[in-house]
Amino acid sequence: MNRSLTLLSALLVAATLQGCGDDSKPAKAQAPEAASTAAAAPAGDSCTGHALEKALPPTKAIYGYPYLSRECGYDDATIVYGKVDGSQHLVVTLTDTGMPAPGADQQGEAAKQYLAAQAKLRDTTAKNVSLLNQTRQAALQNGTAAQFGGEQYLPVIDSTRMGDPLAISVPAPDDKTGEATLTGLIKGRYVLNMTSPDKPNGGTAQSLRELFVPISEQMALTKLP
Repeated sequence: MNRSLTLLSALLVAATLQGCGDDSKPAKAQAPEAASTAAAAPAGDSCTGHALEKALPPTKAIYGYPYLSRECGYDDATIVYGKVDGSQHLVVTLTDTGMPAPGADQQGEAAKQYLAAQAKLRDTTAKNVSLLNQTRQAALQNGTAAQFGGEQYLPVIDSTRMGDPLAISVPAPDDKTGEATLTGLIKGRYVLNMTSPDKPNGGTAQSLRELFVPISEQMALTKLP
């Protein structure tokens, strides 16, 4: 598969997604920071009482990333970790694609467009995970991993304890501006996405897997309906 097209596809999809993954298989990572070093979520922020709040990772430092902020909208929730100087940055977004359309008129054109967009997001997420898996398998079978910077930079596929597949993709080693992503469709409804420009241990897929997956395990996604 053409490397540039594959990476472009993965990055474009990741840029448009608003979320992917959850309770996943164990992965090596530092233990979470103690709660005493954590920043508490401000009382009454936009996520307080939100339907997705119970599934978000904690509002404290986690795996070496200080908590910065969180924000919730009608059907999504975003939490940001890192340092204010930008030397660390990680964003987790969870989107509920099963919400009814906002507003009283559920039969109007606006409602139909909203529901169609949510259905497309679910479909795009599932297809992106499948594409990344196919990319990895094809590169290994065809001996073309070098086009990605080596096998360690190929997409990595994990799964949640519920069986939902998660895909981790990273930019090639010579790409200094690209972001690593984790993406997945949870329970056929919730889109989980994580993005980070950081490159721990050279930014290999396994290194980012060991960052993203444990964070997903801090999310109570099994509590979502």
